Amino acid sequence: MESRTGRLFKWAFLATLFFSVSCAVPLKPPIFLSPGFEFTSIDRIVVLPAVDLRVEKKINVNLDKQITGATEKIIRNKGYRTSLGNTMGEVGAVIEEDLKDAKPEWIKRLGPPDARWVMVVCLIDVATTLTFGSTGNAEVSGYMYDKETGVMVWKDKGIGQAGQGGLAGMLMKGLMDEEAIGSAMGNLLASVPKRK
Repeated sequence: MESRTGRLFKWAFLATLFFSVSCAVPLKPPIFLSPGFEFTSIDRIVVLPAVDLRVEKKINVNLDKQITGATEKIIRNKGYRTSLGNTMGEVGAVIEEDLKDAKPEWIKRLGPPDARWVMVVCLIDVATTLTFGSTGNAEVSGYMYDKETGVMVWKDKGIGQAGQGGLAGMLMKGLMDEEAIGSAMGNLLASVPKRK
């Protein structure tokens, strides 16, 4: 028989999950969109491995699943053809300055040689706190490039929060970072329109 604490935890978790799923994020303007660029011109987006830009890395994050995989899934659900790139290509290791101030010759060497549209998502920060409950905060950034022309076509940031009060929240502290990252990913990719 299920204990009262177990039932409370289960209901709190389901309520949190329902709230996060039911709060769809509307289309928002990105931080940067290249003049004249239309998402309708994209045939396939190659999602490259996530970049971990955190200063503090105490929290273990599965970048392949929580960032790269989540990006690919969200973009695919918006109607785009997608694939996962398993390498950054000829550019090797990537730092934030490379992404922000990408030069045309660098962009053309990023990712698989046969890809045209490549997207990179970075984890900037993730943190959790425990009081009488628990909270999580996360920040991600994303960049998309057109390798054919060597230009950045889209850039944005996403911030996410998660929280649960009381004893149930204290028991759920280990999930707060995942929920916050999921929320940040949804906010980041909300500026990518659905493909009609």
